[in-house]
Amino acid sequence: MGKVATIQDVAKKVGMHRSTVSRALSGHPGIPAETREMVKAAAEELEYRANPLVTALMKSRRNGQKVKDVVIAYVTSHPTRYGWRPPAMMGPDYYPGAAVCAEELGFKLEHFWLAEPGMTPARFSDILWSRGIAGILIDRLPLGLDRLDLNWSRFSIVALGLTLATPRVHHVGENHFSTGLYLMQKCIDRGYRRIGLVFSTPDDYPRVGHRWIGAYLCQQRKLKKVNHLPIYDEGPTDKERFLKWYKRWRPDAIMVSWATPVLEWLAEAGIAVPEDLGVVELRKEQPELQHAGLYYSGADLGAQAVKTLNGLMNRAERGVPKVPNEILVPGVWLEGNTLLPQAPRSQSRKSARS
Repeated sequence: MGKVATIQDVAKKVGMHRSTVSRALSGHPGIPAETREMVKAAAEELEYRANPLVTALMKSRRNGQKVKDVVIAYVTSHPTRYGWRPPAMMGPDYYPGAAVCAEELGFKLEHFWLAEPGMTPARFSDILWSRGIAGILIDRLPLGLDRLDLNWSRFSIVALGLTLATPRVHHVGENHFSTGLYLMQKCIDRGYRRIGLVFSTPDDYPRVGHRWIGAYLCQQRKLKKVNHLPIYDEGPTDKERFLKWYKRWRPDAIMVSWATPVLEWLAEAGIAVPEDLGVVELRKEQPELQHAGLYYSGADLGAQAVKTLNGLMNRAERGVPKVPNEILVPGVWLEGNTLLPQAPRSQSRKSARS
């Protein structure tokens, strides 16, 4: 993370007191025009920008009104302008919670689309810089994209989710490894032993799936080897391939990335859920559906990202951090009706003999 220029740096460069520099930069009429221009040129050369939070606070103290004109950029990069929001994109919608929290803290959250016609990383960086926007929230990237190239040294940055791999910045996301551990343990505690892991959606990001797999393999060690099922890693699967895998391995419970299509396939095949097979959802998107699984509130995650960014902006921490922080929020267990409180003994014995 590069050193952020301060008003003292500008004062040292032009040989003036910091209070004079401050008045010059604010356009105070008591400072000669030539001096104002000289100070402004030095500030531009050093890439100095006043802390927007301090500026807003001083303005508030002068006019006695709460200000909400400090903008946080909410940056997306999907092929379409709103391709990052449900129903176009599966996953929590962070924006509403981020917008509410931003307003409560005195900010305005504004959406910026990197795929605007004619937009380039350099132009985008300059647009934000010229508008005095110091804070950026980066939404999940589309499949196939894990890198963004901006002039990072100018901004405080927080990424949402796990999709931005380069550069490594602070990010806030779901604790997917903890999800895998928790759901496996939930099944084991209820007497399930032949537990499968199935990727049922075409948009499972590898960095998410790898954490589920790691947790799954860790928990498998608690079970007898006869109950170690191979990961169904041919996904995203379809009905025919899934049922072939199911009949070959006879799990008594499965963890799935998205339950809806799998439940439909099982029903069409005459396999009763949860009587014949328990199903838990790793990434529960629709809490109104009665699927057992972990639910992540997009509103809570968005708010946490804004709070994290607020701290960075207050401390004028800009650029790519030397030690990026990873804030992982746990999900909330929703019981649903797809997993029994206790696995049937007859089912467990039959599965073990298969």
